[in-house]
Amino acid sequence: MTNSISKKSLCVTAAFFAMALHSSGVMASNLPEVQQTGDITYVTGGIGDEERNALKAVRHDYNLHILSAAGASGEYPGDTHICIFDNHNHKLLDTDADPFFYAKMPAGHYVVEESSGGQSKKQSIVMSAGTPVNITFRWK
Repeated sequence: MTNSISKKSLCVTAAFFAMALHSSGVMASNLPEVQQTGDITYVTGGIGDEERNALKAVRHDYNLHILSAAGASGEYPGDTHICIFDNHNHKLLDTDADPFFYAKMPAGHYVVEESSGGQSKKQSIVMSAGTPVNITFRWK
């Protein structure tokens, strides 16, 4: 009888670990593709709850966090574009972006330009070691 209880316990434990591995794999599979341009590593996404949750789980790995929202209700625009310029006005990054955009940026001074719906906004930022920068662009 003791032997059958330990077999049941073993089966339950194995099932638990299998579910844990599967759920972590699901989280990883919902993460949009990580991309690299020059010295900038970035990820963008956030369409749907699963993708948003996957991005939130890796947010701490990135030091630049940009959120794009439209209107007072916080809806997400679908046609966002991001450019990042260095302090000499050289374009370092030029990409389409979803509501959440996270990047690993080297220390330095930058200008982030975002456009959506025929409008454009810029923000100057200073990236320093260990200090994340959060930007929210709101669109009408």
